[in-house]
Amino acid sequence: MKNSISQMIWLLLMAILLMANGCNQIRNPKVNDFEQAVRSEALEYFETFAQRSDWDKFCSYYRNDLHFKDIMLQLELDSLWRFKRFYKWDEEGNRFQKLFPEQKHLDLQSLVVEGNTVVAKGNLNPFYYDGVIVDPDWGMEFTIWLRFDEDLKIMEQIDWMEYDPGTLENIIKGYKERSFEKVPDWLNLSKRN
Repeated sequence: MKNSISQMIWLLLMAILLMANGCNQIRNPKVNDFEQAVRSEALEYFETFAQRSDWDKFCSYYRNDLHFKDIMLQLELDSLWRFKRFYKWDEEGNRFQKLFPEQKHLDLQSLVVEGNTVVAKGNLNPFYYDGVIVDPDWGMEFTIWLRFDEDLKIMEQIDWMEYDPGTLENIIKGYKERSFEKVPDWLNLSKRN
């Protein structure tokens, strides 16, 4: 009887030690420090995105071999220079206008970090493009996945953007005319700038 009680106590102690070790691994300061650094970098990235005024700073968050995917547009890009040709904020001139100068381009509603992966949810605020207001009647929600490397540079981004009905109609029309295989005419990725 003494043997079985001491065996049970020993097993119970081992179980407690294993659980404590597992908790220590979950609370590993190195992992938590890295996740904290990723969270901080992601928040700074989204603040820069929200200001939508410093193109060079915005691009500095990315690696040169960035993998970018826009789910709705069925667009996949394999480098920062292609991403720059897609976004083109530096070439817009006055085409994009906020409703007022202090307005944030986006509002972040939630941000979840696990390891080097960030998932952010939010919405775009109304803005003018080519003098036409793009308003929130259709929602303008987004979910963006970011994956950071050890140097806190974004190596992968996956966007789920809720585009306005006009944009979606043009996307569908374009795909019907040229299929999903061809890069859209408006996105010339053949030359580096």
